[in-house]
Amino acid sequence: YQNGWLALKSTAFYPNSGGQDHDKGQINGKEVIEVKKKDGVILHKVKGDFEEGQKIEGEIDWERREQLMQHHTATHIINGVAKEIFGSHIWQAGARKTTDKSRLDVTHYKNITKEEMEEIEKRANEIIEKDLPVKKREESRENAEEKYGFRIYQGGAVPGKTIRIVEIEGLDVEACGGTHCDFT
Repeated sequence: YQNGWLALKSTAFYPNSGGQDHDKGQINGKEVIEVKKKDGVILHKVKGDFEEGQKIEGEIDWERREQLMQHHTATHIINGVAKEIFGSHIWQAGARKTTDKSRLDVTHYKNITKEEMEEIEKRANEIIEKDLPVKKREESRENAEEKYGFRIYQGGAVPGKTIRIVEIEGLDVEACGGTHCDFT
């Protein structure tokens, strides 16, 4: 514990990463107001003091987490739908997931019309209504690249020999470490 930041051996709190906001909650009844990753260590900004070696118990704000999961899953759905509608040249250029909203920036050779946006929305809602499984699994980088190609890196490069794959079968497959729903 140093200057209000707490480092733990392990944590269930998700840090700001991949355009997704961090979790909030409590550790030993003290408010966790920010979570970030620095030099491979997840740090928790906590209102209160802690001592080294102190036993802790954390509780994530699940209402916030669920909203972030829904918004993150939605970005995968929108990205997959945009590729279906416009073609394989669509590429994620940026994303942001907060509790209030989710934004996905994609590459395309022209501005998207109001009618095309409505088509994306209609198709995305169909995917949601199908309640498709959102599969999450660890795979070796080599196997994942061989199976899916470099399209799995929509959100940018992912470090490590083992990567986490998030798949909505038939729609979207990406290397992604964020939080997601189990079904669309």
